[in-house]
Amino acid sequence: MTAIRKILVGAGAAVATVVVAGSLYLWLALPNCSLLAPSEVVSPDGKITAVVESRTCSKPADEWAMVTLRAPRQFEAPMVFRLLEASGPIAVQWSGPSRLEIRYPNGAQTWQSTQPSGWPALEFIAASDL
Repeated sequence: MTAIRKILVGAGAAVATVVVAGSLYLWLALPNCSLLAPSEVVSPDGKITAVVESRTCSKPADEWAMVTLRAPRQFEAPMVFRLLEASGPIAVQWSGPSRLEIRYPNGAQTWQSTQPSGWPALEFIAASDL
């Protein structure tokens, strides 16, 4: 009976150690991030909405921001811009009903879409005044 108790206590201690070590590893290794509430910028004619979504993290290399376009009766919502390793804010504004300006920090690592068919023209502007 004593031998079984020692085996069970040892096995329980081993399992507890693995759980604690695994939890600690995940807490330290994985980014601690929060998704921010999306912001929407509606075109002057009200037909298209540019949606800015972003994530902030404890490690800046894990942060990002992206811009997608949405329109009523359109099933697709193309992603047109992504700021990787977010090194500052982005600004989105309509310069007309069919032209969207996306301003981002100088030197930022980005992904920019080609012009999606049937959507407004896009202008990507690297800026130092954000």
